[in-house]
Amino acid sequence: MAEYLHVYVSPKEGVTREQVEKKLSLAIDWYRYAKGMYIVYTTSSVDKWKERLIYLVKPGGRLFVCRLDVGKRQGWMNKDFWEWLKKQQAV
Repeated sequence: MAEYLHVYVSPKEGVTREQVEKKLSLAIDWYRYAKGMYIVYTTSSVDKWKERLIYLVKPGGRLFVCRLDVGKRQGWMNKDFWEWLKKQQAV
């Protein structure tokens, strides 16, 4: 069953955003809403995402992955963000 994860990636020196996002493309879908901050829609676990991304941050970078409950939400985001979220929930 797919779920949402919040992923923060601050890559180690020499790793590009494109490299991070290529790895995130293993998910069903993802959305970058700020520098290094992503919402990932996936069937893979938090532990699996840590395994996939850790080599992009060690040493010297940062990584945080957690489940994200989007059932109760409010905010002020770009229209394309709300459309992306709505699209995932329709699947």
